[in-house]
Amino acid sequence: MKFIKRLFLLSCGVATLQAAPVYATIDEAIAKGDIKDVRLHVAANPKSLNKGGRENSRPPLEQAVMRNKTEIAVFLIDTGAETNSTTPSKRTPLHLAVDRNNPQVAAALLKARAKPNERDAEGWTPLHHAAAKNQLEMARTLLAGGADLATLSELGGTPLHEAAASGGAELIRLFLEHKVDPKVKSKQGVTALDIAKEYKNQPAIDILSKL
Repeated sequence: MKFIKRLFLLSCGVATLQAAPVYATIDEAIAKGDIKDVRLHVAANPKSLNKGGRENSRPPLEQAVMRNKTEIAVFLIDTGAETNSTTPSKRTPLHLAVDRNNPQVAAALLKARAKPNERDAEGWTPLHHAAAKNQLEMARTLLAGGADLATLSELGGTPLHEAAASGGAELIRLFLEHKVDPKVKSKQGVTALDIAKEYKNQPAIDILSKL
């Protein structure tokens, strides 16, 4: 049952009614996908914008992105949530948006100055992950938001190295159009073409072998 609390606006002498949150914590509101309740939690307690409702909760934005609650995530971003927090595995909300293949959230994060080239515990940037998953629209979004194709992974590979394993022709061409260096060798001494051949990715072989 919803409870109603009265808020008296003394400055104008008008009494208004504002609904109290239905769910006990913002975590529950996010899990239920209740954007109205999330708004009420943030209005009632501005600290809840970056702090979950329980002692060990992840920040609300991370929760919303991980649960793929797009409307809630965008609301939190637009309201000023921290966009560069990290999970224990050093993944930022932008990494999580790639995990969920959600370009809309990624675009909102980048507009709010999320850092596009942070590396997670695996040594990969969001663009490395998007490349490995052959996420063409996500890759375009990240590049438009400042992702750098020259940023190397922990093992010294560019996103093109990851795309070469299983990426489609459109993704390979996109990276080349953005001037990625196809001759870069990883710490294992292999180029993107070497990887394409290893994984028998014919579209990548056809394109890269002509360079």
